Amino acid sequence: MKKSILIFITGLISVLQVQAQEVLSSAEAVQTGLENHFEIRLVRLDANIAENNFSIGNAGFLPRIDLNASQNLSVTDSKQEFLSGSENDRKGARSSALNAGAQLNWTLFDGMQMFISYDRLREMQQKSELQLLLTVEYAVQQILGQYYQLVNLKQQIKVLEKTISLDLERLQLAENMLAIGSGSRLDLLQAQVDLNADSAALLGVLDRKQQTKALLNQLLARDARTSFAVADTFDLRHDLLLDQLLNKMLQQNTSLELARKDQQLSLLVLREIRGRQLPSLGFTMGYNFLNQQSESGFIIANRSSGITYGLQANMNLFDGFSKQREKRNANILIESSRIRTEALVSELTNELTRQFDSHRSKMRLMAMERQNLMAASENLAIATERYQIGDLSGFEFREAQKNYMIAEGRLLQTVLETKLVELQLLQLSGELPLER
Repeated sequence: MKKSILIFITGLISVLQVQAQEVLSSAEAVQTGLENHFEIRLVRLDANIAENNFSIGNAGFLPRIDLNASQNLSVTDSKQEFLSGSENDRKGARSSALNAGAQLNWTLFDGMQMFISYDRLREMQQKSELQLLLTVEYAVQQILGQYYQLVNLKQQIKVLEKTISLDLERLQLAENMLAIGSGSRLDLLQAQVDLNADSAALLGVLDRKQQTKALLNQLLARDARTSFAVADTFDLRHDLLLDQLLNKMLQQNTSLELARKDQQLSLLVLREIRGRQLPSLGFTMGYNFLNQQSESGFIIANRSSGITYGLQANMNLFDGFSKQREKRNANILIESSRIRTEALVSELTNELTRQFDSHRSKMRLMAMERQNLMAASENLAIATERYQIGDLSGFEFREAQKNYMIAEGRLLQTVLETKLVELQLLQLSGELPLER
């Protein structure tokens, strides 16, 4: 037996056991992701734009005031001959004109379109918040999925650590038995082969763990080499009921709320078209100042200032039946959005029901796997005792060991799959744990 292999395996297990890292909880991972996730940050900026647009000024309720001013200068040569026979001949005559004013335009009534615009801006602002929430939900689902993958890999590593410890004991026992003449070279070599196989499996799991850590760090917008540890276990929900999940889905599902928001926006389009059929009334007020001076002509100076004001009314009587066409199209869009909403309800209902059935099946499978693991664990304990006293061959001991590893692996995989289905159910029903 090569001592270098023992040193390598023993050192590997020692490093795994004593390596100290900061433990990152699932809640901390979610919070970090919500703060740093690139897509969330981008969608949040879009939501800020929609929030800024939601104002009475942008809807057209407030008046518009414009200031304007101009200064015109000129130098001209002029020659004027009058009927009286006199002449006015000027070279390089200078003239200037200063014009300044202020204009107020205020729409008093526009067929309720300003109210419709305000409602549309509110709906768009709420839609942007829903789009942000949907992005957050998907990001949280990804983060928690990777986190629970890491917990599962950590548990697999513990199983392999225990297996390798048994492999080392078995290898040492095979060496001792060979030394005293009661063992065989075949048992020693088989023990070494099994130790190498389990060590390779451990290295494979360690590599998957590092890759998964890098993916989680990417979701958290951190350096891929950021070191951290995860919790030892995670809890499963045992209180999920189909009827409750379906009711929450109809009320809280973000995708469904977005579809309903689009339906509301299509209704506003029809209201806007109807509003354009009504007359509009506007109020205007202006102040103007003029100061004009000229070295040639009849008037040397001209100064004037004053206020102008009035009302403007407008109503379209005929537009080539364009509004009727727009109304028909708007009604078609309303019906289309209603059908899309109904289709989404059906799709989400089927998906949630399917995921719930899968969750229930996995819960039953998990109970069976726990019983199987208990039997495999007891079988391994008995096999270990019998192997240590020489009442069991190395091949038979390895079979008991493999059965335990397979049972433990199936249970861990079932628990992970159950948790991932649980996340999907919570996302569909709008119940994901979001720390915002």
